[in-house]
Amino acid sequence: MPAVRTLSSLLAVPDLPVLRPITCPDGDVEVFGVTIVEDLADLDRLEEKAIAVLTHGASRDASSYNLDIALRMAGSRDAAAIVLTDDREGVPPTAVPIAERARLAILCTAADCDVTALVLGLHRELAGGADVALARIQSALWALAKAGSDGASPNQLIATASEGLEVDLELREARPGDIAAPVIVEDDLVASVCARPVNDHTDAAAEAIVHLVAAAVTRARLVALRAEDAPIRSRGELLTEFLLAPGHRGDHLLERMRAADLAVDGWHTAILLEVDNLDALADDELSLLNLSDRVARLGLEAAQASGGIWRRAQIGSALLLIRMERTDSTPAGRDLARIAGQIVRRVVGRIPEIALTCGVGSTHVGANGLRTTVAEARGALAAARAGHRVNEPVSFDELGLQRTLMEWFASETARDAVDSLLRPIDELGPRKSQAAMQTLQCFLDNHGSATRAAKHLHLHRNAVTYRVNRIFQMLDVDPDDPETWLMLQLACRARSLG
Repeated sequence: MPAVRTLSSLLAVPDLPVLRPITCPDGDVEVFGVTIVEDLADLDRLEEKAIAVLTHGASRDASSYNLDIALRMAGSRDAAAIVLTDDREGVPPTAVPIAERARLAILCTAADCDVTALVLGLHRELAGGADVALARIQSALWALAKAGSDGASPNQLIATASEGLEVDLELREARPGDIAAPVIVEDDLVASVCARPVNDHTDAAAEAIVHLVAAAVTRARLVALRAEDAPIRSRGELLTEFLLAPGHRGDHLLERMRAADLAVDGWHTAILLEVDNLDALADDELSLLNLSDRVARLGLEAAQASGGIWRRAQIGSALLLIRMERTDSTPAGRDLARIAGQIVRRVVGRIPEIALTCGVGSTHVGANGLRTTVAEARGALAAARAGHRVNEPVSFDELGLQRTLMEWFASETARDAVDSLLRPIDELGPRKSQAAMQTLQCFLDNHGSATRAAKHLHLHRNAVTYRVNRIFQMLDVDPDDPETWLMLQLACRARSLG
């Protein structure tokens, strides 16, 4: 049995030839069928609630008095509409009241309209089924392809597909009973493309179209995300370069940072997060990169939701989030801990299997303050790891002697003293200097015992003794002087923090 459609719904079908109403009755009209009429006399045999499509010849004949007669015959058969295919602009005044009394619509098409295609299209819409569903899907594909090539936004894509489907699509959380398809961007469910079922042939098309639209919206979201991410990454790389550069070599980056709209002269607060179970979550380089990007995006989103201007950078394998304000409007210690907790919960909520270590610095001003808060966050992160505090932020304010050391090292005088003392080691190059610093600190931490240091470093005792003596000669210091010993310990500790 043919599906019952209304005249207004047929007029809205996008892939039919345009049907222009000349006059329509008040209220909608049901349509049960469609008939092609070559002779006006055939109007006397119309089916009830049918649309009569007049051929070009019959339309020419339906002029003046003949049109009035044609309308009376169609009205006596309780027809739904007459379609004139000669592109006329209007009808004689006598025709309008006849059509209104019979609740009969008078429609018109362009003179070059393919009458056969029009009749077949109307019949397809009335019959419903697979033909209509395929036509809707094809129409949606064309519309989405064009909208996508024009750089349409997700909302524009939704509107385009809704027009072709004749059903309102929405981008929202799916509800029970919805025809829906998820929009997943970088493993996160953003929303779903949803339609409410209407229990006719449209539902079959909607099942396919919501997935097509979801894919198109996902692509649009990814393009927008990449565009937003580019300046974030650029500023992050600049921050990383500044923080990793020695103090005297990082100063030349300040003007570049200011030009990049980084408030380096303002107030800064750092939060550092590191994934402790990377090996369990990512088994190859691509998975590792995708996971790091996802954690970074989720962390930045959560930080920005707390208010203020946040920047993202990478320090080794750790995510660094820095709030950079031009005025002293940064949160207090307790509020910072709360914000860090929100960030951790956001990441863990989206990636439940993740294990995070989180350190929170306190607020400092200026370029040196930026380095200081990051050093504090690193110290807090180390304390969190030592205390096995997983998915629980640790604030620098919670630390004891380590905090005092950091505050001492934050001063320019202390930094200059440490740099001057350790410069001969720094000049060895990255690999050799790292090994020398590790040997020296281990020797000092073990109270000058080469045996215990060798055990920790997995070296022979004589090798440790030889290395330490060379380091003392290189630094030109007296290892038997207590003040020198203390300064070396402070310098090694400060370097491990900053």
